[in-house]
Amino acid sequence: MERIHTQYLFDHELNADKMIFLAGPRQIGKTTFVRHRLAKLKQSDLYFNWDDPFVRQEYRRNPHFLKGKIAGYGAEPLIAFDEIHKHKKWKDILKGLYDLHKEEARFIITGSARLDYFRKSGDSLVGRYFSYGMLPLGLAEAMGCPGLIINDDTVFSGQKENELLEKLHNIPLKQAQDVFHQLRLFGGFPEPFIKASKRFSTKWRQNYKSLLIYEDLRDLSKIQDMKGVEQLVLLLPERITSPLSINSLREDLGVNHRTVSGWIEGLKKIFLIFSIMPWSKNISKAIKKENKVYFYDWTLVDNPGARFENMVAVSLLRMVCRWNELGLGDFDLRYIRNHQGKEVDFLIVKDRQPLVLIEAKTTDRTLSNSGQYFKRYLNIPFYQLVENYNDIEVFKNNCYVFSAVRFLSLTG
Repeated sequence: MERIHTQYLFDHELNADKMIFLAGPRQIGKTTFVRHRLAKLKQSDLYFNWDDPFVRQEYRRNPHFLKGKIAGYGAEPLIAFDEIHKHKKWKDILKGLYDLHKEEARFIITGSARLDYFRKSGDSLVGRYFSYGMLPLGLAEAMGCPGLIINDDTVFSGQKENELLEKLHNIPLKQAQDVFHQLRLFGGFPEPFIKASKRFSTKWRQNYKSLLIYEDLRDLSKIQDMKGVEQLVLLLPERITSPLSINSLREDLGVNHRTVSGWIEGLKKIFLIFSIMPWSKNISKAIKKENKVYFYDWTLVDNPGARFENMVAVSLLRMVCRWNELGLGDFDLRYIRNHQGKEVDFLIVKDRQPLVLIEAKTTDRTLSNSGQYFKRYLNIPFYQLVENYNDIEVFKNNCYVFSAVRFLSLTG
């Protein structure tokens, strides 16, 4: 499967001479992606995994070891460092190697939670890299059709209705439905998705959660009560789709508000969950309201409707992150809710201005009252995505009911 990153990650206009930092959840395919790229370039020996004692020894013996490695290649070979952030002085090492070789080579640095965490901590590498993320497989990627993916937000502005409808009609529906069903059952992490075995998937997830909580979370936080965190992870799936009440969790877990909040932030750091904020014209009001949380691995959610909404959340997050990485604007994924309880699952925001409303439904094709209300209030398109539906319906005033499979084939 070709990842969408192939289309833009190595774009000279986009990256100039910056290092590429590629982070994301464990076992999401970062190393496979980079090694495949190097093999295609016939530069496989420029991959360096810093878990390998030989690589560390070679650097200690000769800090200028890259000179000999890249001498035989043409213009700007690609040098890949995997897991270098595990080295105590990794920032100094990268800074030195990059400053020495930036005129003659390109660099890509891969890692999971720790790389992303350390990157955000502030350091001497500022101004030397651009950051990118790799998330679970999208529907078009899993179909092997990355060309379907829309990389232009203007198609959702309401001004290009015919172009959007044409793209939706051109989706190879039977293939998309089959792959969607497989993603729904096995998730978007490449190994369980490709194996497509329930027994393997169950074992894989047990091991995966254990690695995240007892290795990554332990290393990145001061959390001691790992059993408490495990209980929190068990409680979260039933709270998908609703604003997350920390007070309710605090009562169920028998700990204080600060502890639960710390655990939630820890789970976000290790890429187990992500959150979306409510949207408000007043930013300070939005910050004070409750967030919604979703899993990167939606198979951890048993309820069919909640699992589908979680799938849509990950797909929209992929799209928003990609648009940000492409430099198309400042995009964010939010939800919207008012004091009367009217709510729409998702709102995509561009440069702090609402762009499009999106509601996820399993079977209901009747236009959501809340969707229509907020559509009038914000004067932006409203899309209702229906899982068990194959067609497209167009209503007046930029309201639509779309087959979720068709739509998600375009978002990634």
